[in-house]
Amino acid sequence: MPSVTAFALKVAAIVGMTCNHIANVFGSELPGGAMVALYSLGGLTFPIMAYLLCEGYRHTSSVRRYAERLAVFAVVSQIPYSLLFGATGNVLITLLVGLGMLWLVDRQRQSLVLCALGLLGGLAVSSFCDWGIIGPLMILLFWHFHDRPRGVALAMLVPFLGLGLPALSWAISDPVPLSLGVLGYYTVGFGLATALMLNYNGQRGRPLKWFFYGYYPGHLLALWALAQALAL
Repeated sequence: MPSVTAFALKVAAIVGMTCNHIANVFGSELPGGAMVALYSLGGLTFPIMAYLLCEGYRHTSSVRRYAERLAVFAVVSQIPYSLLFGATGNVLITLLVGLGMLWLVDRQRQSLVLCALGLLGGLAVSSFCDWGIIGPLMILLFWHFHDRPRGVALAMLVPFLGLGLPALSWAISDPVPLSLGVLGYYTVGFGLATALMLNYNGQRGRPLKWFFYGYYPGHLLALWALAQALAL
């Protein structure tokens, strides 16, 4: 596989995210095969987001400004996200919590009690958000294994087993499009994400940072408007 830039990873993440949200919003109207394919591609998204958050934390000149950007777009995104998916926090809140936990682990090593309380508080907040406590835990796994050979694969092994095995059991016991799509999410999607991240070359690629921030609330609003137009 050719080397992959951060730009290419972001493109893969938004393609997977769009597919996943289309499957969630319009799944009942789609053919079974399309649902399975869309969910499977959706598995690309969060692992890449979590990985790039760690890369962003490692290279940012200001963690505070990084957190502020995430916070602003998390607030902007919450209304269209809630219109589509109800009263849970969107994934940018999960990433913001993960960023705070990275900062605690990296900067507060001498105060284990403060660090532990902060991590527990972050997990409590993330339990009300997209990806729940698994989201920030995946971020911490990427951070922990980042300097090890094949560290991405090691970090992905935990969510792959923890989420993929229950999905496999569900798909075997009830092989309907939804269960097969969820299995594809945690196997095909996670597998593709792992392959892309293992081939990341550390280069930024095309600088379209604000586009990627703005795409998240923009596509949520577009999907909600389309669902309203179709009266779903």
